[in-house]
Amino acid sequence: MRFLKLAKKNGEQYPGYLEQVYEYEVIRRIRAKYSINQELAILRQRDTKVSEFEEYNAYVERVKAEVKSEMQISDKEG
Repeated sequence: MRFLKLAKKNGEQYPGYLEQVYEYEVIRRIRAKYSINQELAILRQRDTKVSEFEEYNAYVERVKAEVKSEMQISDKEG
């Protein structure tokens, strides 16, 4: 991820930078599959369209795990 190169200046890490990059990358990948309107509709109808919600939720959790792995973030940090 190109943003990780910017995470340090003079050998020091910017506070909160990795968290911002993590959030940006997770959202970017979710938006590649689901628009904000689609996401809101799925969340709003999660009790009536259970399988659709479960598919969406599994995708989001997979994306989060992939990004954490790529960024080498442990569960304690993220």
